[in-house]
Amino acid sequence: MLRMPGKKGLRLPVLVVALVVVCAAYAGLAAASENGVVILYMNDVHGRLESFKGQDDAPIGGLIKLATLVEDIVGEKGDNVIILNAGDALHGTNIVNLFEGKPMVEALEAIGIDAMAVGNHEFNFGQAALLKRAEEAKFVFLSANTIEADSRRALFPGAVILPVDGKRVGIFGLTTVDTPTVTHPKNVEGLEFLDPIKVSGWMVSYLRNQEKVDLVIGLTHIGYDDDRLLAASVPGIDIIVGGHSHTKLDQPERVNDTIIVQSGEHAQALGSLEVSHQDGKVTDYAGALIPCAPEVVDDSKIGEIVRAYNKELEVKLGEVIGEAVVALDGERANVRTKETNLGNLVADVMRDAGSADIALTNGGGIRASINAGAITVGDVFTVLPFDNTLVVLEVTGANIKAALERSVSEYPDQLGAFLQVSGLSFEFDPAKAPGERVVSVSVDNKPLDEQKAYTVATNDFVAAGGDGYDMLKDAKVAFESGEMLRDIFAGYIKAQNKVSPDIEGRIVVK
Repeated sequence: MLRMPGKKGLRLPVLVVALVVVCAAYAGLAAASENGVVILYMNDVHGRLESFKGQDDAPIGGLIKLATLVEDIVGEKGDNVIILNAGDALHGTNIVNLFEGKPMVEALEAIGIDAMAVGNHEFNFGQAALLKRAEEAKFVFLSANTIEADSRRALFPGAVILPVDGKRVGIFGLTTVDTPTVTHPKNVEGLEFLDPIKVSGWMVSYLRNQEKVDLVIGLTHIGYDDDRLLAASVPGIDIIVGGHSHTKLDQPERVNDTIIVQSGEHAQALGSLEVSHQDGKVTDYAGALIPCAPEVVDDSKIGEIVRAYNKELEVKLGEVIGEAVVALDGERANVRTKETNLGNLVADVMRDAGSADIALTNGGGIRASINAGAITVGDVFTVLPFDNTLVVLEVTGANIKAALERSVSEYPDQLGAFLQVSGLSFEFDPAKAPGERVVSVSVDNKPLDEQKAYTVATNDFVAAGGDGYDMLKDAKVAFESGEMLRDIFAGYIKAQNKVSPDIEGRIVVK
């Protein structure tokens, strides 16, 4: 197991903060004995290497602070510690995405984690990239229920056995069966995700009966509700360290004889669980979440990783990925009042990526133009600076028309909610009252059928009802990629090499 050497006394204020929280939680639990194990855990980090602004704009969260807490506790508890990550770590921020997760793997190695469950967003760069990250890592990627459909072979190890203070701890991993709908289907082509409950039954039997482990941990990326169902359905799991639902469990929960923990998201807290066990059973436990608060100092090793990759990021942003044959119009006054060629291109890319009937994206999400000539990665990031992801909804024609009414409701005033569209065209009359302005809508050169359900590609902000699109927020989600629009857009430009979108009469003012 990888272990970081303790540095007692070097970070006394942080150590005091951490131990006050931990000691309060562990009141009533005897000090770690020869049968004691301390489990440090995190989940749904989503690429957060660096801190971000919390309340009062103070920096919180990120592995750069979490690593400090880990180091202090490992220094205190030594070889009794296991460090686990419950998945969705390798994707989510520019510094991680542009290097296909490699900076996050290096940071997790520096922290000293022992195992990570494979989350759905680990697949966002495709299978080849994920398998490469797993091969490079000095910790194990676990998923007992992810197999190749044809060969029936496991894609990753299902379990690992760690020696902890003379005892054997068996850890098995699970990945959500929703993965094919929460990453792009091409990323999981040829794979099958087996029933977690059935697979867990096999894993517990194997670990208990064949490997004779002293403690069984399920490291799962299936979500809180399914963790509870798993605990209720499969006996013999001592602890479930969960992820996927971003659930913040301030205290460990228990279902039957299984302890369930989860730490929230974005490394805002480090989870700590201490258990005593004897004769293959947990005899006592206590745990808490330790905040990665502003007063926690940054870890130097993570800081070095961030600085190194930020230098490479500057080079990456300057990379030329294609050419604009014509100037691409993303001017604020234009994308918020009328059809533009850049608005058309962004919407077309979204519709293509989501294999949808139409695409709708708010003009307020397009923040700059691109001059004719070379297009760089940085240009794309300037045009699409927000962390919006692609979502495909099933929406009735009636609600599509209602969305278009919202789009033109304040015309001729500039409105961030004004929609750029693909796969449809519409005409509106600004002389009419808001809510009654759309006079015609065509999809695939046919009149919009208000009773029919269409697939609509949009961004997660609009899909959640942002910019006043309440008519979309309860729509059925057909596909949720988790991929950022700027990454999808950059990939499209790179594949096409040259782009020359035009104004096509998609939005007509009567």
